[in-house]
Amino acid sequence: SSSSSYSSNNPIAGTNNIHGLLNILQSQMRPPNRDSKPSPDRFHFAVDHCFPIKGQGTVLTGTCLSGSARPNDMVEFPTLATQKKVKGLQMFRRKANVVQQGDRAGICVSNFDAKLMERGIIASPGTVKLIRGAIAVVRKVRFFKGGLASGAKFHVSVGHTTVMATVSFWGAREIAAQVEEGSEKKNASNAQKKSFGKSSLGGSADL
Repeated sequence: SSSSSYSSNNPIAGTNNIHGLLNILQSQMRPPNRDSKPSPDRFHFAVDHCFPIKGQGTVLTGTCLSGSARPNDMVEFPTLATQKKVKGLQMFRRKANVVQQGDRAGICVSNFDAKLMERGIIASPGTVKLIRGAIAVVRKVRFFKGGLASGAKFHVSVGHTTVMATVSFWGAREIAAQVEEGSEKKNASNAQKKSFGKSSLGGSADL
């Protein structure tokens, strides 16, 4: 038939050229930059789910961001200020002897209440430092209709961890002036003067 002759003359049109497709994908894909020698001293694991298994312990599922971990290694829960020993590892429902950067895995620990953690970070003891404050460049998204004033409280998320924070804004007018100056240099004909915020120190981030 015409369809069979078309497939025989055009192998790509059929489903019998899978190896060719795989070769093209492999030639175009670049391997991610990962630790050449994963170290247990730099273990960093993003937890996205935590649940208990009766008779086994508590399982933490997530992705290894750096370093490596093995059974009997000690891991720390930075936000809870506690450490636990790794009881076992699983990847895709199979036991594993080690997890390293890029691996999706489940880590079983004992004597840990699963209700204490839903999402967060576990890491090598002493490698994650907690902070009480941070300086960041903040830009208001157009979908947020509320105000941004110093002293207000907002949820701040870093990775899987979310905390309530009190914010203080400063430098809004200076940043806006730098942005506008750059725009004028790129396109002087479209430069327009903007109304800046209340104050450059301790004021509002609404520009």
